[in-house]
Amino acid sequence: MSRPLFQLDPRLQLCADFVRTGAKMADIGTDHAYLPVWLEKQGRIRSAVAVDVRTGPLRKAEENLKRYQTEKISVRLSDGLAKILPEEADDIVIAGMGGELIARILSEAPWVRREGKRLILQPMTCARELRDYLLQNGFSVLREEAVESRGHVYSVMLMCWQPAQTEVGELYPYIGILRPNTPAARTYIEKQGTALRVRGHGLSAKDPNEAQRLLRVADQLEQLIPKEDLK
Repeated sequence: MSRPLFQLDPRLQLCADFVRTGAKMADIGTDHAYLPVWLEKQGRIRSAVAVDVRTGPLRKAEENLKRYQTEKISVRLSDGLAKILPEEADDIVIAGMGGELIARILSEAPWVRREGKRLILQPMTCARELRDYLLQNGFSVLREEAVESRGHVYSVMLMCWQPAQTEVGELYPYIGILRPNTPAARTYIEKQGTALRVRGHGLSAKDPNEAQRLLRVADQLEQLIPKEDLK
């Protein structure tokens, strides 16, 4: 008898929501493989490869595959996408790691730029650096939402390679295409503005031009949020 299915935390649930029904997916940095297990049990995916660079998490992942009696998921020891074949993944989830590491993983797998590939990215840190990398390398945002989980707020991005459609504005590196239409998005935007204001004041003596730019962007972010929602 299979066990009752667990509930994903809000961060992983949003990643799951971005995966296309019927897709072959790869979960990079899978840890315990909760995401692919949940997707299979919901009938959402055709197959999945659960990937991690460490053997410990993969053992836990294998235990969960047995516990929940999965049939469409395999596990693989791999540094990022190094051991994933292009035909094994339509939707690639890279979540729960720093933005610079995500950028490095993508840079080492040129096939993610092929038509039909979708990237579901959830940086824990360095989201601005990741957005800069994606912009400079021809990736466009199809969808982006913010989510609160365990006292933190994160952005989840759905991307594909569309070099002809990557024109963006000055706010893009800091908030992507987020708009303050949910409490989580408003919190995310407000936090970015606060961080930029702190950086701007810190640079006022050393680099006044950059300080002025950062404070201007912080003002623009603040103006996005309705006055009654500002903390």
